Amino acid sequence: MQVILLEKMQKLGNLGDEVSVKSGFGRNFLVPTGKALPANKRNREVFEARRADLEAAAAKLQVEAEQRKEKLVAAGDVNIMANAGIEGKLFGSVGAIDIIEVLNAAGADIERSEVRLPEGPLRHTGEFDVDIQLHSDVIVAVKVTITSEAQIQAQAEAATAEKAKAKALEEAEAIAKAQEEE
Repeated sequence: MQVILLEKMQKLGNLGDEVSVKSGFGRNFLVPTGKALPANKRNREVFEARRADLEAAAAKLQVEAEQRKEKLVAAGDVNIMANAGIEGKLFGSVGAIDIIEVLNAAGADIERSEVRLPEGPLRHTGEFDVDIQLHSDVIVAVKVTITSEAQIQAQAEAATAEKAKAKALEEAEAIAKAQEEE
């Protein structure tokens, strides 16, 4: 099916491009949502008459996306506490909704459909780079850090053990010096 795009779409084309898509995608998504028109002589004329308005609307959307990008960058990185086992495997997962709740609470304004998790929900503790696509040209990478109480407790115990080891080493050195001086 040939369609004329009414807005820039990633992996399809720019505003005004005539592209070939599968019939179901064009008939069930692109045309009903107003993202494209079926390519025929009448629709080409309608598009050319509306081209200036569509380009102005696309420019306005991009400016709004740039403003939202500033808010998103100001919101910073995402830190999420989740229940996990000792090895770092989560009991459950962290998905797009969890990420947008934290970002929106920090002042960003994003929607679930803008979060890109190409490998699906996050199922382990650690740091992940997640893309937030505000517009086809505006993509922001956000660092998501997932930690668990068990992991924090293990880190605290390791730090305590390290301090105890350092203190024991100092005491041993002090005893060794005292014995040398005798």
